[in-house]
Parts: sequence; structure tokens; C-alpha cells
Amino acid sequence: MNAPQVTVQRPLPNLSMKICVWNVRGATRDGFLPHAWEIIDSQHPAILVLLETKCGEDRAKEVMQQLRFDAFKAIPSTGKRGGIWIFWKKVVDLVMYTAEVNQFHALFHFQNVSSEVLVTGMHASTLPRIRHENWRNLQDNLPPSQTPWMVMGDFNEVISQADKMGGRAFRPSQCQDLQSFINAAGLVDVGFNGNPYTWTNSRDGADMIKERLDRALFNASWLEQFPHTKVSHLPRTYSDHAPLIISLDNPRIAGPFPFRCKEVWMEHPNFKDFFSNAWINDSNCFILGRDKFLNNIGSWVHNIFGNLNVKKRRLIARIDGIQKALANHYSGYLVNLEKELLFQLNDIFRKERIIWAQKAGINWRKFGDYNTKYFDILAKIKKSRGKVLALRDLHGNWITNQHELKVLASNHFQSLFQTTHLSSRRINQHQFPTVLSDIDNL
Repeated sequence: MNAPQVTVQRPLPNLSMKICVWNVRGATRDGFLPHAWEIIDSQHPAILVLLETKCGEDRAKEVMQQLRFDAFKAIPSTGKRGGIWIFWKKVVDLVMYTAEVNQFHALFHFQNVSSEVLVTGMHASTLPRIRHENWRNLQDNLPPSQTPWMVMGDFNEVISQADKMGGRAFRPSQCQDLQSFINAAGLVDVGFNGNPYTWTNSRDGADMIKERLDRALFNASWLEQFPHTKVSHLPRTYSDHAPLIISLDNPRIAGPFPFRCKEVWMEHPNFKDFFSNAWINDSNCFILGRDKFLNNIGSWVHNIFGNLNVKKRRLIARIDGIQKALANHYSGYLVNLEKELLFQLNDIFRKERIIWAQKAGINWRKFGDYNTKYFDILAKIKKSRGKVLALRDLHGNWITNQHELKVLASNHFQSLFQTTHLSSRRINQHQFPTVLSDIDNL
């Protein structure tokens, strides 16, 4: 008997960590430290990366001590231009570090995480020729794909019209080298919370320009290691650039999880009869039919549809045995059997792609040639973006605690579907809890 279909994954690291990257446009002015302290006090980052500090290592050491970090690296400025500081806490170990004028590569080891992670921070040049050359150099020197990698900082470049408001219209040709690097490295933008623009020219009216110049991108290995990665844009208060917060929390989410009907189940020749028999009831009641189906679908998947992972391992083992036997002597029967088993194996791979494409919310028929890993990453991104971070109750208070959010939502819908509400054709939209929007989440 086949075991229930369960996807076995390695446990996620018990991690609660934040990384902050911020183009401060000068770290010597009197106003810098209070604003930096506010970020440290409210966000508690384990790593702080400051760009365009416009000063050297002595000032970096002084600021590190004042902000109560434990170690640092500094790329000194060239006169009053450039400069990058990296501060980190004891929960982080620096394994390897290389630096150039406008960027660094740091291999870190995070507490409670087995693998090392690569962080590339940059303040890209404002000169297109130098900036494009840098994208090409990065593309020519990619790290191993199995290394979790994050590229973050001030890219000084937008990659779509949605990243820009005001000024000249966006031209796709202006970011070809950046897009080529992103595609070659398999980097993913997981979206963000907060204001969509991270930089402004601080002008008014028709002269105002706002752009999303600061961002963080992640490869597939990073998202496997930290599937709940989130990026937040904080308000601009000191610099004309917004600080970015990258959260690596891996929360333990308890069930029950909502039921999702798998599209591949419908391909099974037995599913139609099972569905009809499970749903039919004497009173033709939808609720009773639904409950009967949900109570029996687990047993059907267990006993009839089967576990795709177990089937796959068995097929591969049988194919291996056949190929070893054929290496010693020819058998027409074994040749035909091998073809049949390979057909079955490819069908399982196809079903896996359908399952992960469904989780990712995309049309598998259109992207069917993509591998399961691609759909897996998209599903994780969709999951990370689909969270309700806060709701506003009827008294106007924002609720962010996870348990209180569940209680608020449950009470609202219980009240909504009481008899007194069902008699009303229209429901006042102001009775609904308000979902926290990107702009509200500043």
C-alpha cells in the first residue's frame, strides 16, 4: 500500500534576523546618528550596511561603537564620494570578504544556519558606462548556484516603468546589462512592503522624480534556505534614499491548512467516480456533500492516487536494475519494459510540475518546459507575498499579533454570516477589517 502523499523537506533554520542596507548620503553630519539609532532601535538588524558614507575607517569604528555593533569592515570614500560600511552582531560570523571601490562580497555564517551565505552589497556608479561594465563583470563571475546569494544596495538603475515616476520615460535598452546579469544569475525580486519608490530628487511639481533605485535580489538557493524572506522600504527621513530591511524570519506556522484540490487528481481514471460517489447524499445538500468529499479525499489519495515521490523512487530503482541487466545480456522484453518505465517516470515529472505550477499560481501548459525547481521558487515567492501583516479593527486600532489577527478575522466572519446579516443584500464596506496596504505599512 502506498503511503500518503507528503513532500518531505529538511527543517528550516530557527532564525529571526534582519539586514538593513541604506544609502545615507554622508555619515558625518550631526543628524545622521539619531536617524540611524531609530532604525537600530525599531528594527534590530544583525547586519547594517551603509552606502555613500563619504568618510573613512576611523569614523566607521566610532559609529560602530555608538550603534553597539560588534565588528565592521569599511571601504573608504574617495574624497567626498563613495564609501561603504558593514557592521554586524555576534550572531553573525564573517568567513570571507573581498571589496572593490563600489561594492563588496561577504561570505557570512549565520547562527543556527548550517550553510554559509554570500551577501553582495553595492553602490552602483552613476555613470552608465561604469555601471554596465560592472553588471557584465558580475555576470562573468557568478558564484556556485548552490550558494545562497543576496545582491542588495543602490543599483542606480530602474528595470521597468513601474519603478519610476516623473522625469524621462523608461527605456528597456537602458537596463539590458542589468537584466542580463539578473537572468544569468537566476536572481529573484520577492517584492516589497512600503513606499514603491526608494529615492527622490526632493523637488516639487513637474520637476519631481521618484524611482526605485534600491533593491535586494535573491537566488534560488537563498529562497530555499530562507523561504520567508521579505523586503521592506522604510520612510525616508535623513537621506533622499529609503533604508531597506531584509527580514529572514522562518516562522513555525501551525495548521490546519486550507484544502486545495490538485489538478493532477482529475487525470486519474478513478477520480470522477470517486468524486460523484463521495459528493452524492440523500438530501442533495451541498454542505453534506462537501464534508463527505473532504473526509474521504485523504484516503483516496493514500490508497488510489499514491505518493508520487515513492512511485518515482521505485521506478528509478527498477530502471537501474534493468539497465544493469541489459549491460550483461540483451533482452527484448527488458528493453520494452525500460521504455515503459521511462514513460511512467516522465509522466510523474510532468505531474510534479503541474502540482508546483498550481501552487505558484501560473499556467503550467504555458510554462510546462520549466523544471520543478522553477515552480517551487515561484510558489515560495507567492506564499511570502500572500501574508496578511496587519488588520485594523472596528475601533481603528492596527492589529499585528498573529494570534490576535486570527481572532479578529474569525469574529468578523462569524458576525458577518449570522442570520441578521444574511437578510441584508448589501453590507457596509466599512464593517470589514482593513487590510494593511503598502503605503500604510511605512
